[in-house]
Amino acid sequence: MNEKSFSWKRFWSDLGNRKFILLLAAGLILAMLAFPAGSPAEDEEETVPESQGAVSAATYEEELEGRLRELLSSIEGAGQVEVMVTLAASSEQVLQNDISRQESVTRETDAQGGVRNNYDVSEDSQTVLVGDGNGEPYVVKELMPQVEGVVVACEGGDRASVQAEISAAVQALFDIPTHKIKVCKMASQP
Repeated sequence: MNEKSFSWKRFWSDLGNRKFILLLAAGLILAMLAFPAGSPAEDEEETVPESQGAVSAATYEEELEGRLRELLSSIEGAGQVEVMVTLAASSEQVLQNDISRQESVTRETDAQGGVRNNYDVSEDSQTVLVGDGNGEPYVVKELMPQVEGVVVACEGGDRASVQAEISAAVQALFDIPTHKIKVCKMASQP
């Protein structure tokens, strides 16, 4: 046989155990770098202020006021109703983020037999974009703003029973404390 030809037997015998382990470890590290660990469940969500395509806070507020006005005017004794709703903030969009995480452990042994482990962790996060990567961020969900307070003016607002019914209804709908709900008598129209 030609002396320059490749032989697996000679390759393994020349390599030795320590070199084989180092070669195997280098291969594993390269594989981990090529295919980062992580699953879609580990993807993190990030919130950002409202942007195009989202419902504006003013529109949301008007819609809430209209629906609440319609509901409260059907309460017995309330009569004509006017409603003002204030919101805590604007809406937020929750964006999808891809997270890649890399971990490595280096074990060092000194001449006296002491062992030291060095841990290195790096994490990278990128927002997922719709389309070819130059588009809008991928929105997972939109969080509408919470109701901060409600003022109701109605014809029957001077009666305690009507005030209690309206306060209970608003509290049930928006889960806000009673001190953030004000029910008062509407001024008489000339």
